[in-house]
Amino acid sequence: MKHIDLNADLGEGCGDDLAIIPLLSSANISCGAHAGTEEDILAALLACKQHQVCVGAHPAYPDRVNFGRLPLALNPTALTESLQQQLLYFQQLAQKAGVRMSYIKPHGALYNQAAVDSDLAGIIVDLIRTQHPDVALLTLPDCALSELGKAAGIAVFHEAFADRAYTATGQLVPRSQTGAVLGHQAALAQSLRLIQTGTVVSHDQQNIQLQADSLCVHGDSPEALQLVRELSAALQQAGVSIRPFIRSTI
Repeated sequence: MKHIDLNADLGEGCGDDLAIIPLLSSANISCGAHAGTEEDILAALLACKQHQVCVGAHPAYPDRVNFGRLPLALNPTALTESLQQQLLYFQQLAQKAGVRMSYIKPHGALYNQAAVDSDLAGIIVDLIRTQHPDVALLTLPDCALSELGKAAGIAVFHEAFADRAYTATGQLVPRSQTGAVLGHQAALAQSLRLIQTGTVVSHDQQNIQLQADSLCVHGDSPEALQLVRELSAALQQAGVSIRPFIRSTI
């Protein structure tokens, strides 16, 4: 039987976290830098424990005004210190909730830049390698962050996005462009195509191959809960089981 992980970005204080989490196998929980209060983050972590959902940290540029979705000019030392603080804060809350941080997935602009910027990717990889060597990395396939992570001996897993459009090179279409965020039906169709064929159609109508261990839905989308419900049902109806790429929740 085919299987896929289903994840969402949560703990941001703007979605239906408690309804979405039971439908997931993994959850990327905010570290508080781009969005979410301590109450939001802890509630998401506790729900993950209750429903045996694998927990990942979702660190970001410290920019709540722009939801971490715009590049931030930080020197390497400042960025490293911010990420260290975020992950320490996250681990403290995870310990309080009784769950384990199993993986790290950067958020927003940090995620997208690290996919193409080897220097930035190296900062993230060095931090994981030296301070969190037992934690996996979730990122885009065939990108700088993935390649450097694998070269450093980190367990690297790859995701595709249910609700984002792709370029012909397999990168995400920038949110500044029209059509970057897919509507509900388009997201559902893209996800099922990916699972069934290993391909998606780019925004300029190119057929591209994508190898993914996980499917991501953005939890802040107004349609997130509906999409996760229908996607979960459609996957199971197609004979695809939903299970985490890492079997470790506590």
